[in-house]
Amino acid sequence: MGAISCRGDGYLRTLLIQGARSSLQRAKAVATEKATPEQRWIRSLAARLSFGKVLVAIANKHARQLWVMLAHDVDYDPCASQRHPMHRLTQLA
Repeated sequence: MGAISCRGDGYLRTLLIQGARSSLQRAKAVATEKATPEQRWIRSLAARLSFGKVLVAIANKHARQLWVMLAHDVDYDPCASQRHPMHRLTQLA
């Protein structure tokens, strides 16, 4: 695990960026009330950062999600972050 940079497999980085483009496009297209937590995060990110930085941030998040799913042999859960203890602490503050 680490930053998405020139290290590692270039093809995998390309796939992650392409997936990030798709996620960004979908997050912008879906209605706000039907958006997943990740899509809401992507929208808020797109409002604050430039296009390229948003893509890299999404790709980085996807890489981390993939690593956790592979390392712990679990399926994707779009609401998993809401059950994380740190998420609960930020809501209380």
